[in-house]
Amino acid sequence: MQLDPKQGRLNRMKRGVMTAARLHQEEAEQGGFRISAWFVTLTYRDEVEWEPGHVSECLKRVRQWCERRGVRFRYVWVSEVQEERRAWYGGHCLHYHLMVFLPKRLALPKFDKQGWWKHGMTQTARLKARGVAYIAKYASKGGKAEFPKRVRIHGCGGLLHAARNERTWWLCPAYVREHYPSPGLKPRRCPGGGWVSKLTGEWIPSQFRIVSFWPLIVDRLEGVT
Repeated sequence: MQLDPKQGRLNRMKRGVMTAARLHQEEAEQGGFRISAWFVTLTYRDEVEWEPGHVSECLKRVRQWCERRGVRFRYVWVSEVQEERRAWYGGHCLHYHLMVFLPKRLALPKFDKQGWWKHGMTQTARLKARGVAYIAKYASKGGKAEFPKRVRIHGCGGLLHAARNERTWWLCPAYVREHYPSPGLKPRRCPGGGWVSKLTGEWIPSQFRIVSFWPLIVDRLEGVT
């Protein structure tokens, strides 16, 4: 069976981003907090090339702003390549979409004025719709995009321990979720191969073995369920 690694990566991004946004909203509702979802687009100036630390440095500054106000920094982000622009002008044409969940009493500042993003322009808006539906649109835009090497295409932060376990569980293959039906079992990849529950120590083998890396071809192992 031949697989498309790029499509698999994009599918994982969509599942991870939508799950994280949903869990942020559920945690806030369960805690009795009224929150607003803020949507920020981070773009690059034409002469600025992407570097690995750009988005993490920006997130660090927003986290410090939240900490000074005594609120948890809840966020999820995705990266996107502007394919049409790259076809005309070349370069990476990368930008980021960031969603931040804040108590309704707080307003997220403009990133440009705060100096949080120094590589181009930003747009900031408070969303009227639920964040999950909005971020899903951007998480589905991967298409045939060729991202720069070493770029992270999605991320999240601020989830509590149980929610982090649930997000990780949803990112596992379907057969792993079927064998470990609860996120609390904490299934993780085992260094020697297969999967293991961090709660019980139960190990299961992988259902597939790699036949070829390029193209990526896998076989289903007989007798493994």
